[in-house]
Amino acid sequence: MKPALTVILIFASVCALAAQSSPPSPNSGLGLVLTRIQEAAQATNDDLSRLRIDKWKTESDQKAEMTKLAESVHRNLTYAVPDLIKDVQSSKGSVSATFKLYHNINVLYEYLNVLAESAGNFGRSDEYTPLSQDASTLDAVRQDLSSYIEQAAATLEVKAATPVATPAPPPPPKKIVVDETPVKAATPRKKKASTPSPQASPTPN
Repeated sequence: MKPALTVILIFASVCALAAQSSPPSPNSGLGLVLTRIQEAAQATNDDLSRLRIDKWKTESDQKAEMTKLAESVHRNLTYAVPDLIKDVQSSKGSVSATFKLYHNINVLYEYLNVLAESAGNFGRSDEYTPLSQDASTLDAVRQDLSSYIEQAAATLEVKAATPVATPAPPPPPKKIVVDETPVKAATPRKKKASTPSPQASPTPN
């Protein structure tokens, strides 16, 4: 493999691992939605603090009911929403954690709609208009959360349906043939005794 191609593959692998192990970035799709929810929660709390439900033109029991509803929405925005956002961030955008946040935003949207309609019917226009805008913002972010959950769930389904490649079995070990025939020790060869060469007989004088 060429060195340049190897570097590219390694870089791509590192980026993939970093994306899997990092929480949603503030600039990512889900990160932007979470930021909008935080801003909407702060704006809605500010608008709730300006309500004067005790001066609404309605019965006292309905004033008491709307006061409890406004306090419930305030507590949810102050405590529940930040905790749920942290769960989504720490779980790296898991479907289950995001769905819990989505469900809570749905409830808040319904309650805030009731408050806005009541403010429009019994309160002042400067109470109704901000709450109506807050409800519209929550409606938009809950739709964005719904889209994210749908896409994430579809991705999980595709991964679950993709067959996992079965690794090929390792090749059988090579058979080593061992020659078990006993090796005979080499028999030392005996040296032949040297035969004395015949001496020449003395020549007679």
